[in-house]
Amino acid sequence: MRIYIYINSAADALHNNETVLRSSSRRLPNHKTGKPAKEPLVTAATLSELDVNKIVNNPKLRHDINFDPDLHFRPNLDGEKKRKIKIADDFWETMRLQLREYRMQPEQFERGLLGDTEWCLPETLKAIRGILEILVPQRDRVAVEEMFNIEMLMQQFQKGAEKLAAWLSQLLKCHCAPMRDSWVDEMATQLSNGDRNGDVTLLVAGMQNLLGVLEAMKLDVANHQIRCLRPLLIEDTVHFEQKFFMKKIAAGIVDVTAANAWFRRASSLPDIAPTGSSPHSEGNTWDFINALVHFTLPSKASEMVPHTFLFDEERLTKLRSDMLNLINLEICMCLYRNLHGQSNTTPENTPMTSVLSFPTIPEPHHFAPKPKQIPQDGHVVTSASPSPRSSPSSTASTPDTYSLTPLRLSLPFDHPTSQVRTLLLAILSSSTTNDKCTSLLPSLALQILHSTTTPLTHLRQIESDLTLHLSNPRSRVYQEAETHVLNQLGPVLKKLVINYTSLTSLQIFEAATLPGTPPTPENRPKDEISEIAKRIAHIGILHWRVWGPLAYVLNPKTEEEIEVPKERAQSIS
Repeated sequence: MRIYIYINSAADALHNNETVLRSSSRRLPNHKTGKPAKEPLVTAATLSELDVNKIVNNPKLRHDINFDPDLHFRPNLDGEKKRKIKIADDFWETMRLQLREYRMQPEQFERGLLGDTEWCLPETLKAIRGILEILVPQRDRVAVEEMFNIEMLMQQFQKGAEKLAAWLSQLLKCHCAPMRDSWVDEMATQLSNGDRNGDVTLLVAGMQNLLGVLEAMKLDVANHQIRCLRPLLIEDTVHFEQKFFMKKIAAGIVDVTAANAWFRRASSLPDIAPTGSSPHSEGNTWDFINALVHFTLPSKASEMVPHTFLFDEERLTKLRSDMLNLINLEICMCLYRNLHGQSNTTPENTPMTSVLSFPTIPEPHHFAPKPKQIPQDGHVVTSASPSPRSSPSSTASTPDTYSLTPLRLSLPFDHPTSQVRTLLLAILSSSTTNDKCTSLLPSLALQILHSTTTPLTHLRQIESDLTLHLSNPRSRVYQEAETHVLNQLGPVLKKLVINYTSLTSLQIFEAATLPGTPPTPENRPKDEISEIAKRIAHIGILHWRVWGPLAYVLNPKTEEEIEVPKERAQSIS
């Protein structure tokens, strides 16, 4: 089990605080016996996971560091969190009982340690000494060894621990970040007051806080090292990963045959940006990017992920989810615009039928803005500017259907329409469950209804329309919305690929992760597309540089030895 994990989401940064660190000083017991562990979770051995040599040789971390400037370590409290907390509580409760008995009748207590009974305190003190020896500089290690004579410390806990608390406070403040000083003071106060008042509960709380401070100090060091090493790690990504995966391929652990076949099949996919010449670098980079875009479409969710995407599965899953949100958003906006147009022309008591029915397959001109005539000084001026209050499209319809208002992702909206779009996207992004459209459908329908003057009696029909088309690749409305999103994405993505191809890995990281200016209501649709395009270009170009010569350009079935181009970036592996 991993004691520490790194997180690469700014939203998860809240976990990296003192509350998390304070609750993490525990070790899992033997599951077969169910006995409390004899030592806490935080030891020199477990903290070794944060050593710099472990960081630079962690291939997944080194890949992920390319994509998130906020990547950092925190204690691993995921998984069976309640069980872990229960185990920790059992450990410290055992120490409280043992310490209370030891301070009252030490000789009798030591004679009573029989069989498998573990004495928690000396093991915990040994763990503290081991951690201090790796945290403090060489000049202070002699003092640590002298102070942490276990036999002497055991006597101090029997007679008094104030001296230890004062010494620890002075030592830790010399080496920890200033933000930890208040935590150190709290620890020292708990140890001193617990000893002075004979309060074993307070003494144990001080021990917990002491281990929490030590863990935080090691995490601070590891996260500082990540920040300092980031440029070198990013520049060395291609060289390091090619070296790593060539060993896996040679050992038969990673199979590139399926990945090669996937790439060859993808060459027949339609180009999402067919105009202009495709950028090239070590083969046709754009062909791969085009294949990657199609692979991230929600309608392709059932396809097997090639082994070459081992380190990018989470990012691809997030991309696919965001693409689905954009497609569903276009469906919702189409429904909103139809309702908005109808609400101005349809009597309130008119029965409502589906507003997203397609009597015929939409043609490209159905998605273009309809010109409108505006009287101006006695003349008629034709305008192509869309307006939510413009009359409905004249697309062919039947008595049971209403005309289709075109999808206009790239067209400017007035403020009310942009606000509706923002609210709908917020609802779509608020859930990550597999059936999120089912759970969010009532909220989406109510928001659409609330944004128009449509009577409340039509809510059920709106929900019915959404149920039919949202996240449904078999729906013609869904297919048209997907095509429209791709048409908007293609030119933006191709431009980014051309720009990124000549950049180094570090320059791409800086360009792709640099925070942009806050979107305005008018530019929000374009910003949504640009954000996804940046992520696809970043993932795709880095992936192609690593795997192009290993899996895609050459046929893995040939007997030729694969030669990987040398990376100019400095290797620190």
